[in-house]
Order: sequence, then structure tokens, then C-alpha cells
Amino acid sequence: MDFIRNRSHEDGGYTLYEGLPDSKNTYYAIKSLQLLGEEPENLEKTLKWVEEVHRRGSFTAQGLFYRCSILKEYNKDYEIPEKFIKRLEETYQRSQLEITYYIDSVLRMHNIILDDIVDWIISQQNHDGGFGKYGSDIINTQYALEILKAHKYKPNKKDIKNYLKYCEDNGLWSFTPISYPPYIETVYAGFRISEILNLKFKNKDNILKFVLSLQNSDGGFRRSSYLGISELEYTYKALYIIKSSSL
Repeated sequence: MDFIRNRSHEDGGYTLYEGLPDSKNTYYAIKSLQLLGEEPENLEKTLKWVEEVHRRGSFTAQGLFYRCSILKEYNKDYEIPEKFIKRLEETYQRSQLEITYYIDSVLRMHNIILDDIVDWIISQQNHDGGFGKYGSDIINTQYALEILKAHKYKPNKKDIKNYLKYCEDNGLWSFTPISYPPYIETVYAGFRISEILNLKFKNKDNILKFVLSLQNSDGGFRRSSYLGISELEYTYKALYIIKSSSL
């Protein structure tokens, strides 16, 4: 896809729009290309860039997740210093569930299992069936289920299914039951929750119609039907839904 290639940087990574490359966009570029059955045109240069950034690192949970995921997949050194491992172990309960997901993923890549994480995630479920430290939303609910799935824990479907239904309108999911409009990240979250819970898609045609409506003339995908410039994260999530829907 030309859009993805056009986001490549001469240093080896990928950029949001222009300027310096970053870990997040490099991760989503690689993942998008994988969905298309392709690899970066200069994979080794890209991996060397990721390795260099990883060595000098920012050690935020999100950045660690993106870099460790890429390096581990391509059998490169993704280890991080012990002091940062300890920091991740100590902070996972203080964060939004999205950050907890990044922390847990990085620790599991280093063969470290947080013994009480399943109980802690379950404690974040609210009365409406969704998850979230400061109230339920579909994004935090998705990340909660991604964590539980990684730890092979099967939650009770009923309340989560009801929350998913509350967030859905005509086959598309919004951030909360009282939010509008749907965005690609909320529809992706609802799609992933449905997959994890093995729920049937009643309006798959509407989902695909919405996703396809987000494609811009440059080939990438934007966030919403109303506005937006193509981004690699949105493009990955759109491609994931399109490919998964065809299976």
C-alpha cells in the first residue's frame, strides 16, 4: 500500500505525518503490512532503527510494548533493564487498562507473570458490565478482555455482552452507551470484544460499509466518517476488521 510506504523514513522507522519516526507508527506500519502479506521494503534498516531506539530508550509502557513486540517477532534483542522491569511490576495497578495491557504484555514477553493481575482486572468491572477505573468504556473493556484472554481466563459473558449491546447502534460501537459518533478505534474495540467472547456478528455488512467509508484518497484510513487524515493506527485497525470479516 502506497500510503504505508509513504510514511517510511530514511532512518528506517515510520512517521505519523512527516518528521521523525516513532515506535508507535513503526509498529502499526509493520502490522498493517503483515495483514497485507508484505514486509517493509527495507526491513533490516527498520529493525536496526528500532534496536537503536530501544537501546537508548524511552521506557514508557507504550513505547516498550511497540518496540519489544517488533524485536521479539523478528528474533532481535528486546530485553530491558531489571530496574524498568521492577517499575512495571510496581505500577500496573495505577494505570488505565490500556496501559496495564502494555505493561502486562511486556512483562509476559520477559516471562514474568503477574500473579494477581486476573483478580485485579476483574475488580475493574463495573455494574454495567463494562470495565474502567473511572467508569466503563468500550476501549478499556477491550483491553481488559485482551489481558484476561492472554492469561487464559474466561469471564462471564452475560454482563459484558449487555454492555457491548448498550454501546452498539446499527452494528457500530461507540465509546460509551451515551456517546456518538462511532470511531474506528471504538468499532475495532467492539469487534475484538465480539471475537474474544465468540459472539456472532449480526450487522457485519454495516461494519464493513463503515470501515470502507473511512478510506482516504491516499489509500490510508481516517478516524471517523466526518473528518480526519489517514494514520497508520487507524489503517491497521481498518485492515484488521476487513481481513477478519472475510474469514
